[in-house]
Amino acid sequence: MYKSTTPVSTRIPEQHNKGVTAWFRRQLSSSLVKAVVLMLGTQVVQAQESLGHFSKRYSAEQIQADIDQWTHWVHATHPDLTHSIDDIDAFYARIDALRDTLDKPMTGEQVWREFASLNGMMADGHLSIGDGTNAQWRNWVAQGITLFPFEVSVSEQGLNVVSELGGAPSVHEGQYITEINGIPTTEVVAALLQRIEGDNLAFRSALLARRFAMTYRLTYGATDAFTLTFGTGKTVQIAALNKAPKSIKQRTFDENFNLKLLDNQQAVLTIKQFGWDEPDTYFRFMADTFAQLNKAQIQHLMIDISDNTGGDDVFWKRGILNYIATQPYRHGSTYQVRILQKYRDPGEVVGSVLSGELTKMTQPEADKSVRFKGKVSVLTGPLTYSSSVLFANTIQDYGLATLVGTPTGGRSSQSGGIQFLTLKYTGIRAVAPRFILDRPSGKQQMTPVQPDTEIAQQGLSKAQWLARALSASRSL
Repeated sequence: MYKSTTPVSTRIPEQHNKGVTAWFRRQLSSSLVKAVVLMLGTQVVQAQESLGHFSKRYSAEQIQADIDQWTHWVHATHPDLTHSIDDIDAFYARIDALRDTLDKPMTGEQVWREFASLNGMMADGHLSIGDGTNAQWRNWVAQGITLFPFEVSVSEQGLNVVSELGGAPSVHEGQYITEINGIPTTEVVAALLQRIEGDNLAFRSALLARRFAMTYRLTYGATDAFTLTFGTGKTVQIAALNKAPKSIKQRTFDENFNLKLLDNQQAVLTIKQFGWDEPDTYFRFMADTFAQLNKAQIQHLMIDISDNTGGDDVFWKRGILNYIATQPYRHGSTYQVRILQKYRDPGEVVGSVLSGELTKMTQPEADKSVRFKGKVSVLTGPLTYSSSVLFANTIQDYGLATLVGTPTGGRSSQSGGIQFLTLKYTGIRAVAPRFILDRPSGKQQMTPVQPDTEIAQQGLSKAQWLARALSASRSL
């Protein structure tokens, strides 16, 4: 990827509100050489920090062995790479280019910069070259590393300051950053987006906003301070911060799952993930929630999964559909699955790919007294992904609720059954799915799940967007 520390970049005319999406797309589809020209030569004096396996140095032989390991593993795991990779020939050409580029001793960080350039091309949130786990980054922050000093949002309008890193208020809140260390943010964001996994630009942009500080650090290296230019034309120098980004902080149960009863016989149930280390706690909460909704005679329930990146299907089947389903349902239809040793059933051949259709139907809860009696809407957004996409598919195909908000971050035909691999030498972690599942209706929909009523979020705070969605869905 980065063959030189000499900065080479294609500048574009200053633009803020128009053409950013087109620029992102051009950058994401450019050649490997164009994708890797932004790097260390533009940075200020660099801090000496350790990122564990990313900071260690590896021989060319070790790196090549890891490429071979990953290539074999992904082909032995994924049922059909063309599910998400539009140009399979370009994908293999990119791998060949990586072999040629990664032919000398490098740090894990340098290897990742090259290797992760596949993420944008693979175009699947379940198929990726990982940038480190949240637990690893929390540990590295605790050991003293410093990062980009702001929480940001990423949109067609540009890179916007949301708060100080970690969530504290910032005097720069609401301002757009136009340059970072002399590089236009359109170029910076395009380079980072190429290294973020995800089905589409909306999902990758939302995920990048969460992981901007970490992805920037891995892509551009450590620096003690940042020279930032804002849309106002003002340029400032701001020190890097030794703080954990909000996205990697461990959330409490109440932060993940909560119910708010409103004063107009409406309620909002927020579910930020379909999973919890203590499942019984979650299922008790959901049982108490629907009992409370019925006791309060709530007429309209909004289930907010706009920030829900997935988990385990049982959490929405037993935790939600038990209380709202009125007919038998299935969570998918046609499928492709790679047979792995640990999941093999009698008669199946390890390594083969099976195709078929789910026929088993889940029956609705027999005890009608627990069923929610009001109207249900489900709020979706660009971070609605994985299991939450399957939930949205099922809700929509069986008419169990009205979908409102913006299209999901994941395509309706979802990959799943994710497997993990830690590369032997560099310690980089990879993810790949073992199955592909179409929505219950049988439609092979390679686009995001489209809401029944679209409510644009652009320019609105989360509270404003939620209020608009509540108003629109109640009146339907």
